[in-house]
Amino acid sequence: MKLAILSDVHANLQALEAVLADASSQGAEGYLSLGDHIGFNGDPAACLNLLMPLLSGAVQGNHEAALLQRGVFRLALFVRMMNRTAAMLSREQKKWLSDLPLTTVRAGLRLLHAPKRGKHWMRITTTESAAGAFSLYPEKRLFTGHTHRPALFRKTADGLVEELGCMTPAPDCDEICIQLEPDSHYLINPGSVGQPRDGDPRAAYALYDTETDTLQLRRLPYDVKQAIAGLARTGMPASFADALRSGTSPTGD
Repeated sequence: MKLAILSDVHANLQALEAVLADASSQGAEGYLSLGDHIGFNGDPAACLNLLMPLLSGAVQGNHEAALLQRGVFRLALFVRMMNRTAAMLSREQKKWLSDLPLTTVRAGLRLLHAPKRGKHWMRITTTESAAGAFSLYPEKRLFTGHTHRPALFRKTADGLVEELGCMTPAPDCDEICIQLEPDSHYLINPGSVGQPRDGDPRAAYALYDTETDTLQLRRLPYDVKQAIAGLARTGMPASFADALRSGTSPTGD
């Protein structure tokens, strides 16, 4: 089965529509999400209208946690953004988000936004942090989000953890394809649909074939200008528009 695995949609309707159209054209038979469906961008309700009937597996991210619990975000800008997001969502949509687990397993794949330590959502960006995540879960295929950057870590049969190079394709290429090794464990970050931060503004997602054990990390353009217009609905400043144009972090992390 070919599965489309999305993460960090962040209410970017234009990016989500482009990703879903591409996944369908690539033969996706199922759709999974790694959290942060909402936040930052201006179309949370429209994105959830597309995702809720489509996803066969999904988890909460820190933005869902911030919607449901006070104190997750302390920066006034983010608190205001989340209040505006909440006002755009229906009761049914809020319940769907609140019912999402922090982690789940679908088709043998472990799905999570990021490991949590107390209230802290860990960013998996090094072999040390990847080794910590590998130690928490027995599944051989872990899919995580949160960093907004595509990444691939491998733990070999003898326990060596390594990062497998840059997972951002060249500007004239729309994907990186990897044949996974059956005896190794992998931690895979598909990147962000709605707010990439790896220097490539194209929307990112992954396709994983459960039968052939192959991974495609795909990138595709979308209407960034229209997405930027929606930022006014959540009150985000110009730095967030610049981030969508450049594929970089609006906060410098």
